Amino acid sequence: MGGRSKMEMTEYEQFMNDGYLYAPQLIIDPSNLYCPPPKDERGNLAYGTIGYRNGKVISEPVDEQVPTSYSRYGHPPFQYIHELVRKSLENILEMDLFPTYYFDRFYWKDSILTRHVDRPACEISVSIQISSNTNPWPFCFKKPDGTETSVTMKDGDGVIYRGCDTEHWRDKLQSRYNKIQRAYLKYRKKEDDTYHHQIFFHFVNAQGNYVQHAFDR
Repeated sequence: MGGRSKMEMTEYEQFMNDGYLYAPQLIIDPSNLYCPPPKDERGNLAYGTIGYRNGKVISEPVDEQVPTSYSRYGHPPFQYIHELVRKSLENILEMDLFPTYYFDRFYWKDSILTRHVDRPACEISVSIQISSNTNPWPFCFKKPDGTETSVTMKDGDGVIYRGCDTEHWRDKLQSRYNKIQRAYLKYRKKEDDTYHHQIFFHFVNAQGNYVQHAFDR
């Protein structure tokens, strides 16, 4: 009756054991965060909304991590969500967190997120799917025991992960069109509009080793 068995892990224990934790419906209504995919935008746009870059907006022609994508650091309409997500993660992981930064990214056909771990400001990270017009795109992880696994998300779902420790990546984003449809698009000189929109919120443990990175100083 009730309670948790000795063999059943808490969400925090599962998070620490696996290096990640799937969080379905972390955003109940992702339509509130929906942005139409910018047709021709590529590169990176950085807003100074979290005590970074002295309030300046800086545009760079290429997103170095995913050259085919378009990303926005500190996009102002998402700022209030950062705090709401922080509270949700504190409840799930049962730890106090400080925010560091957030950014969103539009991926297009053939985008690849190479295997990597993140900088210290990403000690506790969550990636949330906002919208996509293609098949589920696996988010891959290498667990501490060396095994590899992946998570597929729907709009509003998130995955929490230890950004500095857990290697993560995404393989090539495949077109939503089949071979014949792609040939027709080419014949009509139309662009393949396959896209995937994701937002990343980053935090540090308020009692952890990276607390000096709070607010992305």
